[in-house]
Amino acid sequence: MFKRYMPLLGLVILSACLSKEEQKDNAEEDGNFIIEKKSRFIKGIGEALKDEGKTAAETVSEGVGEVFKGVNKGFDKSLVKVDVRLSESLKGSMEIGRAGKFDKDSSNNVTLYAIFHQDLNGTLLLKAFDQDDAELGRVKKMVEKSADDAEYVDFKFDKRTPLDLAGYYVLDMKN
Repeated sequence: MFKRYMPLLGLVILSACLSKEEQKDNAEEDGNFIIEKKSRFIKGIGEALKDEGKTAAETVSEGVGEVFKGVNKGFDKSLVKVDVRLSESLKGSMEIGRAGKFDKDSSNNVTLYAIFHQDLNGTLLLKAFDQDDAELGRVKKMVEKSADDAEYVDFKFDKRTPLDLAGYYVLDMKN
């Protein structure tokens, strides 16, 4: 315990014997030593941060990427997935990459991500059916698409259409 206070005790004893000028010089040296020690400590921290900071930045970047992935998954979870079947006339012309309706959307929209493999100009017809194959409603949408086009297409059913009873949908081309 005395080891810790020995320099201070020595300074007190010396200061009793030293002139005021010598005391100031000693105090200045002690202050410079403390400042130099702290400066080296800070410099060491800075050097460590140079190396570790790069790693930390990479970790933060990865974390931000995971946030965006989570947002996309959240978008997928906000869609109520629906079973959409293509009619025989549309098979090969296009495919449905994703189909759903927003669970909080009361406007009876069904959204399809349509991928067009061939030119398609005309009217798409989406029909909703219940589990007993009874039609619940239908909606038309005009499209003019080229091969290799893809987009989200919204089909807005009448608000009275009971889409919560729909077991599946059929997408067809109206002649």
